Amino acid sequence: MHFPLWLIISFSITAAVTGLAVLKGGPPERLCGAFLFVACQVTYLIPDRRWIDVQFAVMILDVFVLLVFVALALRADRWWPLWMSGLQGLAVIIHLAFWAQHRVISLTYSIALNIIGYAVLIPLLLGTLAYMQRRRPPSPPVGHG
Repeated sequence: MHFPLWLIISFSITAAVTGLAVLKGGPPERLCGAFLFVACQVTYLIPDRRWIDVQFAVMILDVFVLLVFVALALRADRWWPLWMSGLQGLAVIIHLAFWAQHRVISLTYSIALNIIGYAVLIPLLLGTLAYMQRRRPPSPPVGHG
């Protein structure tokens, strides 16, 4: 079976960020990392690769992901779910804009959704790194002794 390079790179980036969140993050990071990994894999299975019409199945999944991110943002004591919710909301708006106005070039539609798909990983990565930094034991003072 042949996998295109873009799919290998995309899977690797997603697996690295979500894996770090699951292995090293707190409860919100772990939950979001596991959920986002599954959602990303489902996203690769359902689109019409011709991109000539609205990706309704992907849009429904993106709305569901947005609802999960918003719920997490309302429950977690973290800043990064707010950013993920905002970026995911932008993805939903792009679907709706393309649906409302088909004059948008389908290449623009697919590129915009893909960029947001990567951008949504950044707050999760930063949030996980911030959690890891908070959990690190304090180092002893230097020069006293």
